[in-house]
Amino acid sequence: MMRKLKSEEHAPGVADWIDPIGSDETSTSSVASAARFDVCPTWLDLAIRHLSDAGAAQVSRVAEYRGADGIAQIEMLQWEFEASLQAIVCCGIAVQAFGAVIQSKIQLPQSITDEWQRQGTPQHIQISEVLRRAFDLDAKNASGVRQCLGEILRFHDLAIDPSQKSGTTVFHPGLSTAVEWRFAYFRFENASLIVRATLRLIWELVALGKPSEENVQKYVDGLRPKVEPLQNSVALKEKRY
Repeated sequence: MMRKLKSEEHAPGVADWIDPIGSDETSTSSVASAARFDVCPTWLDLAIRHLSDAGAAQVSRVAEYRGADGIAQIEMLQWEFEASLQAIVCCGIAVQAFGAVIQSKIQLPQSITDEWQRQGTPQHIQISEVLRRAFDLDAKNASGVRQCLGEILRFHDLAIDPSQKSGTTVFHPGLSTAVEWRFAYFRFENASLIVRATLRLIWELVALGKPSEENVQKYVDGLRPKVEPLQNSVALKEKRY
């Protein structure tokens, strides 16, 4: 009987390519280094890069759409859609990452998290409550944070699960005609609004907020110099149509 090939005996999987933690002497230092890595500013930076691409796509669309054939028009819309989609998703991840780190640094009553799980509380409300407690926000500012997060994560969720909009056509302000909904929702103008709102939300909390916990203060002190330069990004200053 022929011996089975090695690939038949054991099909390689992800586990075959990853060394278990603790398998070498550097694992402890690697874990410590990973614990210090904050993804929030990384996602903000990526959002700005994709926004720049969306801006370039919009300029091309405005200049060439009317004179292009149907295929070229779809390609223009697709380019702007993809870049805007990525910018918006990055913003959603950035605020989730920011909220997760802040939550890890405050004492949130177990009764609140149990209630959230039991009632299926929307994520933007959960994050806004965490930020309210962490920065001792008054009612007006807490409401503003909640509304801002709600809009950022609404678009983020549409990018993740667009089933509720499937097959819908809507009016595209820049084209004065009806298009597939995704081309109207995920366009440069909306991506720009969401990226700016995300940066402003996080910046105002880390620069002007008043943390109620020492751990939160230490975190925002470290995050502030990473977020500040992002506000001067060219993509946020360029004027578009």
